Amino acid sequence: EAVRMYNQADWPQAEAQADALLAQPGLTLTFQVAALNLKATLAARTHRLEQAVQLYRDILNRQPGHADALSNQGLALQKLKRYEEALACLVQAVRLNPGHAHSQLNLGLTYQSLGRLDEARAAYQRTLAIEPGHLQALFNIAKMLQDEFDFEGASRAYQAVLDVDPRHADALANLIFVQHYRYPPDEAAQQDLIRRVGALNPPRPAWPRRPQDKKPLRVGLVSADLRQHPVGFFLRDVLLALASTAVVSGELTLLAYANHAQEDPLTQDIRPAFSAWHAVDLWNDARLEAQIRSDAIDILVDLSGRTAGNRLPVFAAKPAPVQVSWLGYFATTGLPQMDAILADPVCVPESEEALYVEQVVRLPHTRLCMSTPVVTQAPAPPPALKNGFITFGCFQTLPKINPGVLAAWAQILTTCPQARLRLQAPQFSDEGQRSRFADRLRAASVDVTRVDLLGPVPREAYFGAYAEVDILLDTFPYPGGTTTAEALWMGVPTLTLALPGMLGRQGQSMLHNLGLHDWVTHSEADYIAQAVAWGQGGQAVLEQLQTQRSQVRSQVAGSPLFDAPRFAQDWWAALQGLWRQKMA
Repeated sequence: EAVRMYNQADWPQAEAQADALLAQPGLTLTFQVAALNLKATLAARTHRLEQAVQLYRDILNRQPGHADALSNQGLALQKLKRYEEALACLVQAVRLNPGHAHSQLNLGLTYQSLGRLDEARAAYQRTLAIEPGHLQALFNIAKMLQDEFDFEGASRAYQAVLDVDPRHADALANLIFVQHYRYPPDEAAQQDLIRRVGALNPPRPAWPRRPQDKKPLRVGLVSADLRQHPVGFFLRDVLLALASTAVVSGELTLLAYANHAQEDPLTQDIRPAFSAWHAVDLWNDARLEAQIRSDAIDILVDLSGRTAGNRLPVFAAKPAPVQVSWLGYFATTGLPQMDAILADPVCVPESEEALYVEQVVRLPHTRLCMSTPVVTQAPAPPPALKNGFITFGCFQTLPKINPGVLAAWAQILTTCPQARLRLQAPQFSDEGQRSRFADRLRAASVDVTRVDLLGPVPREAYFGAYAEVDILLDTFPYPGGTTTAEALWMGVPTLTLALPGMLGRQGQSMLHNLGLHDWVTHSEADYIAQAVAWGQGGQAVLEQLQTQRSQVRSQVAGSPLFDAPRFAQDWWAALQGLWRQKMA
């Protein structure tokens, strides 16, 4: 009965059943172990990892050679980042039973966490030798290649997963997502993948119509990022503006479906905007779908797309009459059940509408509105004034810095021998990552003595770091979003390369809203030439940069990119218009 409850995702009842079983006098060892294993599995599944470790230890005290308990204890320790303990546990499990595929799999995951990648691959290959076509081993190999920024190899490896299970949602989602990093972009491959999504998710019957003038409209937001995250930074002020206008007037009711356990100050800021807040990260798709239907949502908004923590399978079940993709993703979801995608006139020109399965609904100015950063620093003078040379910068994560980007930066630095490059990325907190990236720089003919590689810092210090940069160099085909907006707030312009697609034009759209058209390029040659013109310095360049620093924040503050009340009005008008259209 407890196992049945577990399979139905009724975890509190399953745990109660296991406790009742353990309370029975004279329980046999077999049933003790089974009940403890279920409790441990439930604890791990519901983020109680320390408790799970102790429960697996209780099993091993009763039955020392229990392969599943050893393997699962190792996995729980790995999730707790107690990697050496996890490794000792899993090495013992494999020693006791070399043919236990689950132990080999978890051993590979632990080696991967420790950066011992060759040993991780070997463990995954042993898993596949024991169970050919083992989906999780194939998936882990693909994810490891993705984490190493080998997007070509990752694409082939995710396809290997889909060859075994064509409906493997995570493999298909990741395969689609990694295409955004490949340069030059392969639009044909991307469109083929989108067609496969459509084939796996046929349209559902249309919902019965609801009144066009229905008030309030019940709008649900589904996201894993309602916190201090780029999505949260773009969302906070918009939600607060909606709460003070459309919600107060009775036109709008907002409900949240938060697919994450973490809460932070930003979460606390936005929670009052919602009439209901459901923490759904432990819910299966059926339960989330049922809750959305029970809440009688009119418009369901996806804020994740194919990024981590998405719940697109729920959208595929069409639990609301109108479904919209916005903010956290930058391409078509591929789902026939997604009615619309919110865009703007720059990021999706009419000539590119065919790239989207969804109806393209354009907001009048921008699809993004950045919340005012909570920082005390004013824009600093350009550092070139005191340094005597231009410092280029980039704050993007390493996956975005592909060989094409490195080749362009190498040409810029070669042509501007006095200029420096300052790179700050979360991955540079790891010495191995810094060393491997330095090797990539050398391979691209970049003088590493002219490049500073810096790791992550607290948010206040991160904003202060813009005082060390004269000009940001954008990445392509995956440009910045949050970093571009935040740099503009600190007075630092970004030189961007506009390419087809909502993602490729992201920098262009943001700069367009400030009238900074001169910072948008349309070819690699133009991107390099513009950077070189700035990077060679001179009095005129310094004067322009100084003027820009003194003026950009006021331009930014008054632009649609940071005007949350105006954006909220545009956003709400777009959703109302879409509702009237779909209910006509």
